[in-house]
Amino acid sequence: MKVLIGGIEYVPKVDLGEITEDSRRDALRQLVYMQYMNEEHKLRAQAWDVLNALSPNLAELCSKSPKAAYDLMHPENLE
Repeated sequence: MKVLIGGIEYVPKVDLGEITEDSRRDALRQLVYMQYMNEEHKLRAQAWDVLNALSPNLAELCSKSPKAAYDLMHPENLE
């Protein structure tokens, strides 16, 4: 769903939060697990776990609206 305000597409703002040492370590652990286990059928869920470790707010937006999350992280692709 697109929301236009004054002819400009609205993209939700999300506080990405601070990446702490613990969140970085958790994300790295998840990535190593993904490489080691090579469970291709679980990669999307595992990628979400990494995203959630780094930015829970962005992960939540991604769950609700992947397009809004994509647009937020790739503003150069908005027309």
